[in-house]
Formats: sequence, structure tokens, C-alpha cells
Amino acid sequence: MYETPSISRALGPMRTGALTSDDGACLRYQLFGQDEGPTVLIANGIGVRYWGFTKQIEVLRPTHRIICWDYRGMGDSTMADPDGDVSMPRHAEDARLLLDHLGVEQAVLVGWSMGVQVSLELIRAYPQRAAGLVAMLGTYGKPFRTGLLSPLAPLVETLFAFGQRHPELPQGILEFAVAFPGLAHNILSATLFAGFDVDREILDADIAGVRDIEKRLYMRTLLALADHDASDMLQDVRCPALVICGNYDWVTPPRSGRLIANSIPGGQYREVKGGTHFALIERPDLINKWLLELVARTR
Repeated sequence: MYETPSISRALGPMRTGALTSDDGACLRYQLFGQDEGPTVLIANGIGVRYWGFTKQIEVLRPTHRIICWDYRGMGDSTMADPDGDVSMPRHAEDARLLLDHLGVEQAVLVGWSMGVQVSLELIRAYPQRAAGLVAMLGTYGKPFRTGLLSPLAPLVETLFAFGQRHPELPQGILEFAVAFPGLAHNILSATLFAGFDVDREILDADIAGVRDIEKRLYMRTLLALADHDASDMLQDVRCPALVICGNYDWVTPPRSGRLIANSIPGGQYREVKGGTHFALIERPDLINKWLLELVARTR
């Protein structure tokens, strides 16, 4: 567990549970906030656990019920088959099973990075389950082809495939980042992957959590993420929707966010000046203001 005392205080009391999916995966989940309040379902970035949303959980928990879960094979969740399905529709189906398990008919879906694509697939399959959507620092699909310059995208995907065959390479990089967090932060900031003003406690916890994931599965999930595309269903989203981007986010850049917002009927777009892919822990006050405004519209 990589929570610091300040992260634990911000999160407040946590209840945990587990359910078994139809294909035998054991899905672990975490609950925060009010048992009877309106529900927010958080779909995290790939491999990141609930503490990645500490700043958002802190403002939501006085009035809302917050549900988080560990993606299959990540965090405390396991898979019956190590080569099992890790596609975005499969993760969305896990989310639906979790809502059913907890007796939740509707929730505001809040996704960050990969969680945006998972949330869109949940809406595609079960539109009635979404009271609202907050697409935070993510895209509609094929993130490396829509985010990076066209010559770079195939190279990045090839590197992911190489990492799947040689998991010791990504594992070594993450071991280095955990052993030398200050240097890792400087590198991430210099490349604008994360900002200099990012919350270091949460970022370090995020990195340490990803380090512990079996890397073949992690890279398989990255490749499934890279191949996913939900652009065909954006016009069918009928719940209130807010899209948040960072203008320095080169992973899921503003042009992708604007496309989502413009494609969804009534979709709203907000941009964090100076925000990177980790703007949720760089400018939490601004993002939380927008988040609370959207959630209020769903009541």
C-alpha cells in the first residue's frame, strides 16, 4: 500500500469488497463517501489505483457515494486466465457487473486517461446506466494515433509489443522511477508528461502501484487501449457530458477532447492552461470546480 498519511486523510474512510466476474476474474473495489448519496463511478488511468483520484474523492465524499475498482489483473484484482480478455469493452462489462453487484442503477461516470475509453464503452453497451460523463484527460480511442505525430504512433505501439515480449525492460524503468523519485519527476516534467507542480505524493504512489503490475498483462492492456476506437458512438451519448483537457497534454491532446465535446450533443469542453496528462493532481481546485458543476447538473 502506497498511501501516505495525508492521502489517507483526504480519502476518508474506505470500505472494500470483491466480486467474481462471469469469466472468473476477481474484481476488487473501494467505496468512499456517503452510502446513500448519488453515485460517482471512477474509471482510472491504466494501472493507477484509487489514490490517483484523491483530490476528486476528497471534494465528492461529503455528499456522494464514490466507487472505484482495480482493473482486472491490476492492483488487488486478479484474472482466472492470464491471457484473458483485457479489451475496453471487457473492462466496461466489469464496471456494469460492479454496479449490479452494488445495486446501483445509475452513476456519474468519471474517467481519466484509459478510464475515458472504458466509460464510453459502458455508455455504448448500457446507456441507461450513465447519469453523466466526465471525460478527463483522455480520448475517444486509438490514443497514440490521435495524440502523437503520425510517424511516431506505430513506433510507440511497436515498443509496447516489444515490452510485452521482454517485460524486464518496462519493469526496469519503473524500478528506477521508484528508486529515484526526484530524478524520475524531473524527467517526467522535462518531457511534459507531468508538470513540475504535480502533487508528488500522489504521483509517486501512482508510479509505485504501476511498478507492481505483471508487465506482460500491462503491455497487453496498453495494446488493447491503443487499438480501441469509440468515435462511432459519441453522437449517441445523451447524458450531460463534460470533457476536460490540458493544453500541455501531448498524450491525449486538446484536439481529441474538442472532438469528443463537439460530437456529443450538448457536450461541454474545458481546458486547463498549463495542464499535462496529470492535470487532475496539478490543478485540482479548477478541475474539481468543473466536476462539481457537472455532477450538480445530473441531480
